[in-house]
Amino acid sequence: MSTATSLRPPTRAPGARLTSTVLAMAVLLFGLLLGPVAGQAHAVDVRLLQRDLAGLSYLPLSGIDGSYGPQTKDSVRHFQRDNGLAVDGDAGTNTMAALIAKVKQVQAKAGSSADGDYGPGTIGAVRTYQGSHRLDVDGIAGPQTMGAMNIDRITSSGPGTGTGTNSETQLLQRNLTGLGYLAAGGVDGVYGPATKNAVLSFQSDNDLEVDGIAGPQTKAALTAKVKQVQAKANTPADGDYGTATTDAVRAYQSSHSLEVDGIAGPRTMASMGIARELGGGTPGGESGGTPTVPPLDGSVRDKIVQAARSQLGVHEWGNNCNPYGPCEAWCALFASWAWRQAGVNFSTAFSGDFYYYGRNHGTLHSGLSNPQPGDAIVFGTGPQSTSTSVHVGLIEKAYADGTVDTIEGNSSDQVIRHHFSPAARGAYAIISPAGS
Repeated sequence: MSTATSLRPPTRAPGARLTSTVLAMAVLLFGLLLGPVAGQAHAVDVRLLQRDLAGLSYLPLSGIDGSYGPQTKDSVRHFQRDNGLAVDGDAGTNTMAALIAKVKQVQAKAGSSADGDYGPGTIGAVRTYQGSHRLDVDGIAGPQTMGAMNIDRITSSGPGTGTGTNSETQLLQRNLTGLGYLAAGGVDGVYGPATKNAVLSFQSDNDLEVDGIAGPQTKAALTAKVKQVQAKANTPADGDYGTATTDAVRAYQSSHSLEVDGIAGPRTMASMGIARELGGGTPGGESGGTPTVPPLDGSVRDKIVQAARSQLGVHEWGNNCNPYGPCEAWCALFASWAWRQAGVNFSTAFSGDFYYYGRNHGTLHSGLSNPQPGDAIVFGTGPQSTSTSVHVGLIEKAYADGTVDTIEGNSSDQVIRHHFSPAARGAYAIISPAGS
């Protein structure tokens, strides 16, 4: 008779059990140190991550819910693409370090405690910064606010956002230069800060997403605008603002009594009947309403100040619609309107034109010296384009300490008064009206 054999698991020696326990603990500790793998619950403070993403406009404020869901992952991917990180949607060590560092840059510029947490204190500080820099006051450090802070939002490489040299980038730069958004020396094939800022300006003018990325929509809009210029200048409309287009625009400018530089800037495009800034209205026509002006008396300067004061509190409506001209950025429309009320024959939608007016009429001040009521004060770095000449106001009163009161249109979407030191606020020119 055969004997049945019972099969039992082999008995482990005490030393083997101890080794197994130690290995299990080591694996657990290693996992805690490394954090969870992608797709699992994150060890990061998810609400901190979301506050920072929302503060930099990668995530809506409503997305701060403590849940690392699809919306948060997509926002992380967007931030990673912009900052040259591995695009996996996982907020690992490198991504969190880059995000916190970017928030600290914003906090430092806004005068807030640089702790890397975009909380209510930072939102309040950014709102204050935006209010003092004529930006939309929402407390969010989006592309325009970060641009004003001189913080590089996009540092990654690749098509449309990178730093590599290529013919596609040179075409983009030729077109931006031809339309006056980029300096002539900027055609170098490198998608650096100057090119990104030029793209931001073009996107803002053309009602596109303002992100500094020359994606398909931005490139299509830019090519279409160049083709409009080429058609008006009677040169082949191939969408490439090359030498032939520059020469054709020079010929057009010469025959229309414009400054001959071959660049289709604001004045040349206005002469061509091409809308440089989208948002409604037609060049040269008011977008709605008629300003109410009381009787004016006194000198030219007195009348300018009286006209400007009478408009304090006037708000825009819709998309930059205003009673002084078409639905577009209207600080220069307002300032030149006030000059015309005093009999000064001058009209423009571009702040840089005040500089050229002063140069042509001999009323351009030396530096920022001797400001007087009724003078125009222009902000930025120079009159070359809308990306360098960004705003204009009218001086209401000048003080012995060098500060001034101004009345400015399109400031926080209205006509409003400011007090400041011209140099400290970034003014580059003061211009008097002729005959004053």
